[in-house]
Amino acid sequence: MNRTSQPTSSPLSRREFLTSALAVGGGLALSFSLPAQEGGPPRPAGPPAAPRSPSAFLQIAANGAITIITPAVEMGQGGHTGMPMIILEELGGDLKQLVVKDAPAEKMYNNPLFGQQSTVGSFSVRGWYTELRRIGAAGREMLVAAAAREWGVSPAECTAANSVITHKPSGRTKTYGSVAALAATMPVPQNPALKDNSEFKVIGTSPPRTDVAPKVDGSAKYGIDMVLPGMLVGAIKAAPTVTGTLKSFDDSAARGMKGFHSTVALPNGVIVLANTYWQAKSALEKVKVDFDPGKLGGIDSAKVSALLHSGFNEQGAVVRNDGDADKALAGAARVVEATYEVPYLAHACMEPMNCTVRANGDTAEVWVGTQSPQAVQAAAAKALGLAQERVTVHMQYLGGGFGRRGESDYAMQAATAAKASGRPVKLIWSREEDIQHDFYRPAAAIRFRGGLDASGKLTAMEARVVTSAAPSFGGPPNAGFYTSSVGDMVYDIPNLKVTGINKDIGLRFGFWRSVNQSHNPFMVEGFLDEIAFATKQDPYLFRRSLLQHEKAKRHLAVLDMLAEKSGWSKRPAGHFYGISAFAAYGSFIGSVVDVSMQDKTIVLNRVVTVIDCGVAVHPDNIVAQLEGGMVYGLTAALRGEITLQDGAVVQSNFHNYPMLMMSQMPKTESYIMPSTAAPGGVGEPGTAPIAPSLASAIFAATASRIRSLPLSKHNVDIIAARA
Repeated sequence: MNRTSQPTSSPLSRREFLTSALAVGGGLALSFSLPAQEGGPPRPAGPPAAPRSPSAFLQIAANGAITIITPAVEMGQGGHTGMPMIILEELGGDLKQLVVKDAPAEKMYNNPLFGQQSTVGSFSVRGWYTELRRIGAAGREMLVAAAAREWGVSPAECTAANSVITHKPSGRTKTYGSVAALAATMPVPQNPALKDNSEFKVIGTSPPRTDVAPKVDGSAKYGIDMVLPGMLVGAIKAAPTVTGTLKSFDDSAARGMKGFHSTVALPNGVIVLANTYWQAKSALEKVKVDFDPGKLGGIDSAKVSALLHSGFNEQGAVVRNDGDADKALAGAARVVEATYEVPYLAHACMEPMNCTVRANGDTAEVWVGTQSPQAVQAAAAKALGLAQERVTVHMQYLGGGFGRRGESDYAMQAATAAKASGRPVKLIWSREEDIQHDFYRPAAAIRFRGGLDASGKLTAMEARVVTSAAPSFGGPPNAGFYTSSVGDMVYDIPNLKVTGINKDIGLRFGFWRSVNQSHNPFMVEGFLDEIAFATKQDPYLFRRSLLQHEKAKRHLAVLDMLAEKSGWSKRPAGHFYGISAFAAYGSFIGSVVDVSMQDKTIVLNRVVTVIDCGVAVHPDNIVAQLEGGMVYGLTAALRGEITLQDGAVVQSNFHNYPMLMMSQMPKTESYIMPSTAAPGGVGEPGTAPIAPSLASAIFAATASRIRSLPLSKHNVDIIAARA
């Protein structure tokens, strides 16, 4: 695997560097007011923001321990390692002395790029990169200034590395811990000097992740592990229909059961509280519940599909209109048309939703694994009738997030039960509740028309994107967001028109790993493959022909590396390749899938992935994210489908919403392109390329065009090649 990275520093521009500093336990603590980095929302006019609270991001104790409070939660994506590495690079701190803590629910930890405290959208490194470097650089300069004062020398004569300051002329040294208290009294640099990339010692390396040891030895604490004195455990039953509400319940048969405490009514269901989860779940089965099915009580998947297709004839919002696509299509020598469609998907985190709440009169505490601490804080506060700042959120590890744990419905339910019972409550959803009451990735469909001239050149394309749009950051759905990878494609098509149509039928939707890029590239890249086939062009070379312009350089480079690393031009006999590449989350990514035929079964031999994610902070972790994302996307492509019948979700557990098994895992190769660009996303983009590349490879092998997912609907059997 290629793990090359050549990061570069970003200019400081005109940012103020507002700070406060104080001694903590005989050491140094820093916090900063961090305006948005370049490319984010502009800073409002007026005076600078007030300094953030002390000890917000960095503490150095007298014993040398370096505590970094990271604004990114740890859900397997490496946030507790990559984010501290950025600070430590500029700080010159020793990784062996690192201690990592989660940030509390506070506005000071709002991501600079979108103004929320959420670990979502591959925004962590790319949102915080410059600001965390500045924090580390300021700390380094203050430590050096303190040591220089004690020696009576110029700071310019001193260097800092591995938590040691060295006076170059004399060779004298001081540890960071020995001068941390004095450093806290030093003026805070307003424009700390950032290192040149050539000086990086931490960024671009792959130290062991900080969460490995506790997850291996069992000491890692997830939300579901929480135990409090006097705690009750809750099991929940929500309305089976997606818009159902509670009419009434009868728990008389459950009241005499061992451990039973009480039943708490919710707007759409009930929670049974008992001493243990098994007692609560057993008692819940005895509770008779009457639900109103709501307005979607009669909806099914066929009706959803029909609604999506009806959207093709609606006006919608035009998000891209280059040239005159209507005129070019009307005058085309040939028009190629195709319609693609994808289903609803559930997140299916390994750790089902759970939350523990203890109400303490005018304050409360919440223990939870969440991607959005402030959202949980607000939900619990609302349920308990408290001001938001009166609720403390204790972050736990997340047993999978994928966007689902950006929501806070389960926290509100747990808080409601705690308030009703007067006891601490841990609410645990069953697997069935988790799959049948998700915030689903929306179903979507795209109708394409491609216009070819007499020579077979693609001169025009129209794409009409229809979906039940999930909300975008900071507001309601917008067409530019849910047409991602369609309206913003960089392919050189002279006449291109992209229209977005929102057909919201009333299901609750949420962000699913890779969000709109999880399905739009499958449809766009699939249609481009159809154009290549219609014009008798190689799919790789056809894409190359559309990327011969300045803005497509990084896209083209990824495509070319894919062809090189996969051996595109040297395919073994009996092997069939599919390719895709596109921009996603500030990165450029693509894959090549290699398949062959065994009787009537598709053998998945190999998946080659290439990413240009800009500066690669932790290359090994990037490879892990690419492979994990591919598995998540492959699972969805093969079997992922949430269907509706009479307003209810049909799937309920892994028997009918199956995950990829280890025996089905293909061989993988992952390559990181050398890049000096600003960091892009990694966790989200890795999910997206597998579906279009696999569908392309299947067509090459069988001449059967896949225009809808999952593949199980098409009676396509796939096995992984064994060594």
